[in-house]
Amino acid sequence: MNLVILDMRHVIVLTVLWWVPRLTAQPIQLKIYSEFQRVDPFGEIVAVDRAEKPREILSPAVARNAYASFHIVVKTPPGTPFILYLGQNPEDTFKLTLYRECFTQAGGMWIPDRLERVLEPYDSRLQPRAEDIAGRSVTAFWLDVWVPAEARVRRVRLEAQLNVSDRWVIAPMEVRIRPARVPDFAACSGPLPPVEAPVDQAALGPLRSFLCGAEEPVATGPVCVRRFIRRNAQQDMALARELERRLGRAAVLEGILQAVGASELEAWCRQPSGWPGLGAEWYLRVRDYLLRTAQ
Repeated sequence: MNLVILDMRHVIVLTVLWWVPRLTAQPIQLKIYSEFQRVDPFGEIVAVDRAEKPREILSPAVARNAYASFHIVVKTPPGTPFILYLGQNPEDTFKLTLYRECFTQAGGMWIPDRLERVLEPYDSRLQPRAEDIAGRSVTAFWLDVWVPAEARVRRVRLEAQLNVSDRWVIAPMEVRIRPARVPDFAACSGPLPPVEAPVDQAALGPLRSFLCGAEEPVATGPVCVRRFIRRNAQQDMALARELERRLGRAAVLEGILQAVGASELEAWCRQPSGWPGLGAEWYLRVRDYLLRTAQ
């Protein structure tokens, strides 16, 4: 009997030791996504924004005198405190503004939209209680990167740095500052798509205005993901108008239409939601074309 009891004790000890690593190795993730990939409270891309293969944000190209924007997603076990830092090298190249994304329920989905300005570093222990969502494991952020007009054309390292207890997780980017400089322009608010619509539709208004001559009514609203995507698209179209003056309208139209997979302008303009079948991040190809061309 004593031998059996001793064996059972060993079994109990081994069982406890086997579970210890699993309890301490809970998932901790830090990811950066393009502005067109909203992430829900559970770490999944919102259904209407899912891309077949999301673009990896490793070395994004950016224009000067303009914003570039990204989603930063922190995933930890529920209730786990963390600190999020931002780092850049060389220092003070960019002006960084961090927002916490607030989730709203629409269309049967939890979607991040409204933005709350937060200070960096972001310490979760010092923040107001977030939305009470069962099973939530994600805190999502919107990062606005302002690139000054006089910034040098070069590569700059920009990192999100996550500290959880004694663990560090780093998400680095090598940001490529391009020669393109967005001209000063009068930004104006306009209508936004419903929060449950694919978020790329927020960029359609400025694009359709440039391509099709469509006038947009002035509209106001809260600081939110959709409004900042629209603002970024307005920047792009200001750059497109600058290229139009240099290269002619026909050349710029041809380049943008190729980027959106359309052969005829009139056919594209008849599509109220843009050209179908392009994927959630199709608009990034328009921006790629503009940045390449404005050398």
